[in-house]
Amino acid sequence: MQNTVESNLSFLKLHSENVFIEILPEKGGRITRYCLKNKDKTFELLNPLKSSLLNKEDTLQNTSFPLIPFSNRINKGFFTFRKKKIKLPLNFHPEPHAIHGHGWEMKWNVIEVKDNFAILEYEYFSDEWLFPYLARQIFELDEFNLTITIQIKNIGKFDMPAGLGLHPYFVRTPNSIVTAETKKMWINDSENIPILLKKVPETKLLSNGLHINKNELDNLFTGWDHKVTISWPEWKLRLSMETKPPLDYLIIYSPTGEDFFCVEPVSNVTDGFNMMENNIKGHGTKILNPGEEMEGKVFFSTELY
Repeated sequence: MQNTVESNLSFLKLHSENVFIEILPEKGGRITRYCLKNKDKTFELLNPLKSSLLNKEDTLQNTSFPLIPFSNRINKGFFTFRKKKIKLPLNFHPEPHAIHGHGWEMKWNVIEVKDNFAILEYEYFSDEWLFPYLARQIFELDEFNLTITIQIKNIGKFDMPAGLGLHPYFVRTPNSIVTAETKKMWINDSENIPILLKKVPETKLLSNGLHINKNELDNLFTGWDHKVTISWPEWKLRLSMETKPPLDYLIIYSPTGEDFFCVEPVSNVTDGFNMMENNIKGHGTKILNPGEEMEGKVFFSTELY
């Protein structure tokens, strides 16, 4: 079930009767391929792996990766927690913020693997981020379904702020549509840090079916009911994604001129650690006591129509 390619990277290949995924533990424990097989057709759901994955500056635009121990950005890489000032590396030049935590850049260890099941693990020892933790990803395939479970456990001696999420890059077609029920959207400043939560037309567009190619977004939506549908009318294919708390927020990233778009279920608002310090409500940040863990589960199902 493991295949070594020319680059000496080892892929895990999992499959059920109709669904196939590849996972690359060495590069962020990310999914590098997710496809649906139906008779003689194969539908690539995630943006295919680019060879430039080997170049660090390109790794964000590849497939699907975990967000651990926080989602999205921390403003300038700086926040204060329990009167401790913490400065994180700016890990994606020229991005002026710390982004997406550690998991997407690091090697994950394979704990267990079967035809349709795998467990990966990543252990972080304190550095600029002062809080050691243990993270796990569990992948399960069943007929037309894929379930991804992401866990993080505080293995240190002190309380730890935490968040998690999933960052999939879906294949973009001319008519790709995203449908979800949300209530408000965070408006960002020029550096993609949220500054205002308000009702916007995009929430109604999402409810009716938002055409990705007509709407450029990089925003977080609140009041999400934990369900989203992605449609590719050209293929007559729908993908449903469902979650439950603590994955209470939805980020949509649809830059113009790209062959992908992202629909990300996450547990914390962008820059949520600073929001918490500044007593801004609805930040989503969780405080994990020593030995405590949190878990997010994302369930994908596909349907041809």
